[in-house]
Amino acid sequence: MKKLITAILFLLPVSAFAAGGGTTYPNDPANIDLSDKTSLQNGAKLYVNYCLGCHSMEYVRYSRIAQDLELTEEQTVNNLILGDQKFGDTMDKSMNGDLAKKWFGVDPLDLSLAARVRGEDWVYNYLRSFYVDPSRPFGVNNTVFPEVGMPHILADLQGLQAKSDELLSVEEQIAEAKAVLNDSEASEEAKAEAEEKQHEAEAAMAKLAAEGKMFVQIKEGQMTPEEYDENIRDLTAFMAYTANPVKLESKRMGVWVLLFLFVLLIFAYFLKKEFWKDIH
Repeated sequence: MKKLITAILFLLPVSAFAAGGGTTYPNDPANIDLSDKTSLQNGAKLYVNYCLGCHSMEYVRYSRIAQDLELTEEQTVNNLILGDQKFGDTMDKSMNGDLAKKWFGVDPLDLSLAARVRGEDWVYNYLRSFYVDPSRPFGVNNTVFPEVGMPHILADLQGLQAKSDELLSVEEQIAEAKAVLNDSEASEEAKAEAEEKQHEAEAAMAKLAAEGKMFVQIKEGQMTPEEYDENIRDLTAFMAYTANPVKLESKRMGVWVLLFLFVLLIFAYFLKKEFWKDIH
């Protein structure tokens, strides 16, 4: 029985465990397209320019990226490779790990598998959900990853945003409801009422997220909100590709495998008729 349970747990998708923390807002679908080479190329450019300084991708080589994204070696060297790295090297960060621990308290994670562990939608929404919070060390916080220790590295593109009055009101309602639910001296009637108010507030939160009313822009960036979202979709697509580079080849092979199985089915059908023709 234990072996059966272990096997089931092993086969569960990683995303199921990543989603264990509950729903986060915003929660928009990334809708990435790994067959869109232009999108992946733009995502690679964004990653190198904004992420690679702190976050390596030690399981991905520039040469493999060039092959899959249909880039020449010259294009890769001139546009993606920084410093003295070579075409066949892995994507190593430029930041020194010891200095990173001194500045940030931790050595920033390798992001080769981030989109596979967290999920594409999580990455997409996380990079769109930074908001101004003076109480945090870098002056920003994040609704998808509360109390995040990372600065908003894409602020020059997105600009700065703050929580809307509607969101602050809903959060206050949720906090008040939770306070009653956690109060050991509160009556059962009060807790039932608080639980109902919490559900209503959470529904209002989901509605605000769906309508794009969680944040208000307080400082413009180099891109419009629509342009920024599209570029974050490209960056997410690139990270999804690096998390499973063989997926592109798998899709191409899948078409031929299905065609082979279809042809095999025809031969199997006639073989079956031959075997059973004398049996009534």
